[in-house]
This record gives sequence, C-alpha cells and structure tokens, in this order.
Amino acid sequence: MYFSSKNTEQGFEYEIIKKPRVKNLNISIRKNGEVRVIIPKSRFYNVNQKQIEKILKDRFDFITTALERYEKLAIKYPDLFDFSQGHYQQHRKIAQESIKSKVDYYCRQYNFKYNRISIRNQSTRWGSCSSKGNLNFSYRLIFLLPEEQDYIVVHELCHLKEQNHSKNFWSLVREILPNYKLLHKRIKLKT
Repeated sequence: MYFSSKNTEQGFEYEIIKKPRVKNLNISIRKNGEVRVIIPKSRFYNVNQKQIEKILKDRFDFITTALERYEKLAIKYPDLFDFSQGHYQQHRKIAQESIKSKVDYYCRQYNFKYNRISIRNQSTRWGSCSSKGNLNFSYRLIFLLPEEQDYIVVHELCHLKEQNHSKNFWSLVREILPNYKLLHKRIKLKT
C-alpha cells in the first residue's frame, strides 16, 4: 500500500492508497473523517494527481455531506467516534465481559458453539465471524443501546451456521429478533 496525504483545493485532506485487489478508483469516507482515494495497484492502471483532483471536485457534494454527517454523529455519540488507543484500552475489558456474556446467552438460545471471541479497536465493522468460528467485535459495541448490541451479536452468531446473507440466514436472525430490520436501520444511522 502507498499512502500520501494531499490538500485539495476544496479544503479537505485525503490519502491516496494503492491496493492490488482493487479494480477501479473509489473514494471512501471513514468514520474518523479520513477521506481516502483508493486506486488499483497495477501497471495497467494509471491516474495522475490532476485526474484525482478532478474526481474529488466532481464528488465534492458527496464528500462534504459525509464529513458533515460524521461530525454531527461524533457530537451526538462521542464514544462511538473516539478512535484513540487510550479510549480502547480504557473500555476493552468491560467490552470483553459484556459482549462475551451476550454471545454466551444467545449461543445457548441457538445451541451454537463458537471457537473464540476477540475484542478489537476497529472502526469499519461492528463485528465479523470467520469460517473457523472465531467472532470479532468492535469494543464500541458497548456504546450502542442494548437491543442494538443484541442485534450485532445475533447477526454474527447466525454466521456460524450461514456464512452469507441468504433467506436462511435472515430466518435465523428473525427467530430471536423479529424486529431485526428496525434494529439494522437504527445501527446504520450510527455508522
């Protein structure tokens, strides 16, 4: 990966990142306010600084709207948007105990078994489930409402049985959380 920080004429900074598996240029706005221009790392894909600036100018409304949205969310939910290592260290143990308790409770409901749980300082995902049965959660989960926490835990647990988002997967989620669609929407508003 290649990083470079640039100031645009529009007044925000961005990073250029080259990734080998990316096929097209895309722009991502991270929760911490970072603007990233992700480009394919390929000898067949060439883009210069002037072209990147033009793309950023064309997407200016999208970028500034996203940055404003994250700024408002950070004011409303400061703990969800504190990405410091100190904040993580301060809350990691509490998150570990709380999330493990929820995982164990819902595992009993479903009669599922998992391999291990990891609590991480991740900003792009609330949780994930590996094919080996390992569950990963963001420590920030503890700053969501209890029913939103339940949704994330149940969602990841259902991936132990269904490693996709098929009808069978959503049927499993619905068994425990009939209002999962509403909870999904509420969490989307906080991400």
